[in-house]
Amino acid sequence: MTYEEFKALALNQPRRDEETIFEVIEYDVKDLPGRKRSHYPKFDVRHYRVGICHTLSEAETLMHKAIERTKKYNEEIYCFHIKEYPMGELMDFIWENYGESWRLYDGQGRFLDKTYCSALECDHRTIYGRYRGRPEESFRFKAGDIVEVLDGDEVRLAVATGSGRSIEWYWEMWQRIKRKEGLLYSSDDKREMTDDEVEESYFPDASDDQTPVIDGPSYATHDHVHTLNIMPLHYPLSKKLRLRYENYYKAMLKEEEEYIKREEAEEKGSETLSQT
Repeated sequence: MTYEEFKALALNQPRRDEETIFEVIEYDVKDLPGRKRSHYPKFDVRHYRVGICHTLSEAETLMHKAIERTKKYNEEIYCFHIKEYPMGELMDFIWENYGESWRLYDGQGRFLDKTYCSALECDHRTIYGRYRGRPEESFRFKAGDIVEVLDGDEVRLAVATGSGRSIEWYWEMWQRIKRKEGLLYSSDDKREMTDDEVEESYFPDASDDQTPVIDGPSYATHDHVHTLNIMPLHYPLSKKLRLRYENYYKAMLKEEEEYIKREEAEEKGSETLSQT
């Protein structure tokens, strides 16, 4: 398999020839309780099914009808999810609650992001559910960005500690597996794997489409969030809160730096002992 073939599979995941439906889900921002004046560091949303359609085009049309309806009630839409499900299949999932595809839109109906493989259990470890990374242009956040994380019906502040993994990163991993590089392989076995053998042993799935975030002054507070559950800031962030989350990120970087120094010191110590 060439890189171009690998990239083509990453960008256009093979699909089963079957009928699917599209579910439109709307998330609305709840009114702030009591005397609370700011939505941050966390606020509540509510979600409900807008409707179900035969095609993506129909689903997007229905989404825009929902936007017009919401204007009458002066409610604030947080975002929309459009999820695709096959007809006549068992609804088993492997980490994220979506079927064959999931698309994210903002409160005005503008497309933001999408998934790159099926999350159905029946597609796990098959060509339909194999995740091969994201194109660079799809990364909406970089390390150090303060973001919003949608967690059920709650939105909370966090700091992205990375951008996820690119197609190029997964291609390099695919090549390392092919060459049998790493602790899992015997150094005596020099035979390269065939493409089919690599595909059999290489199975990142929908759960790997994630971005690590922290919400405290240590990587111990980190969480791996599906990329489509991360949004940019919707509201002005106070200087106090911005400084707090910026300091979280700085503290994490310092923690990582100290960890690397300890690892290097221990490695040097081991080398010294082996030489005596």
